[in-house]
Amino acid sequence: MRNKKLKIETKKNRNSIFFIFSLLFFILFSAGWSAKRNVNLDDFLKELTVVNVKGSQTQSAVWLPFEFDVRVLGSDVKTQKDVFVLKSYLIFMVQCADANSGSKTYASWSQIQNRALLKGFSSAPVKPLALVPVAIAGKLEAIKTVIAGNDASVADMHIIVFDINDANDPNGRPIVDTTIKDKLTLTLEAADSFSKAQFIWHTPFDAIIDAGICPKCGDKVKPYWRLCPWCGSKL
Repeated sequence: MRNKKLKIETKKNRNSIFFIFSLLFFILFSAGWSAKRNVNLDDFLKELTVVNVKGSQTQSAVWLPFEFDVRVLGSDVKTQKDVFVLKSYLIFMVQCADANSGSKTYASWSQIQNRALLKGFSSAPVKPLALVPVAIAGKLEAIKTVIAGNDASVADMHIIVFDINDANDPNGRPIVDTTIKDKLTLTLEAADSFSKAQFIWHTPFDAIIDAGICPKCGDKVKPYWRLCPWCGSKL
C-alpha cells in the first residue's frame, strides 16, 4: 500500500513538472519563437527533469537550458535579443517536498538556495547567485507567476540561478557546454529535515539532436549509443 501511494505521489510530482515546462514552451513560443524542426517535447522533458524519491521525500529539479539550438530559434531579431540574456545563466526550478508528517511540507527558496551546489564535468562546485540578476528577474518572475496562478501544486517550486561561466576557471570557460558531450550535476546538501539529493544531466540533448544512422543496418541510432540495438554493430 505504501509503495502504491509513493508511486501516486511521484506521478503527481512528475505531472506538475511536465506542466511547468509545457507552460515555459508556451511562453517562449508565444513571445515569437518558432520551431524549425520537429522536436519531441516528451523526450526533451524527460531529459530536463530529474525526480529524486527517498522515503517520504520527493525532491525534483528541472534544468531550463537556453539552448534549443538554432533549430528552435525564431526569426524575429528583437525576440532573439530579448531572450539572449538568458544564455549567460544556468537556471533551475527545484521543489523539495516531505510528506512524513502526513501533510506535505515544502522547502523555502532560501533553504534550497543554501543547499545547492552546481558542478560541471571538470569544474569545482559553485554556489548559486545570491541575487537574481535584474536583467532576467522580470522574465523569471513572470514565469513563476504564471505557474503559481495555474496550478497550486507547483507554487512551491523555486528558481535558482547560476552564472554559466566557471568562476574558478582563469579563462572563464562555461561550467557546461551543451553542444558537446558534457555532464552537469546539481547537488542539494542534507539540511533541515531533507536528505542529500543529486540531479545529473548529460549533454548534448538527445531530443534536439538529429539521430545518427547505423553504418551497417541503416537504422536510426541515438548519440550516446555505443552499440546499435537493431543489429548489434559497434558505433
